[in-house]
Amino acid sequence: MPVQFEGANMPLTVLKISHLEQLNSKIFALLSTIFSRLKIEHLIKQIGISLTCLKKGRNCGPFC
Repeated sequence: MPVQFEGANMPLTVLKISHLEQLNSKIFALLSTIFSRLKIEHLIKQIGISLTCLKKGRNCGPFC
């Protein structure tokens, strides 16, 4: 028999799973934000490197 949480009709395991699912979705939201920022920073750096190559008259390709 599952342990009951005081004052609720749901078993404690269901509450724990619900809490973990909420935490999991928050973590994924945070990670997607971090990764999109890293992608933007990476693209900015690539553009900056490409512009530097062009100013120096080099044909460095996409990865200068």
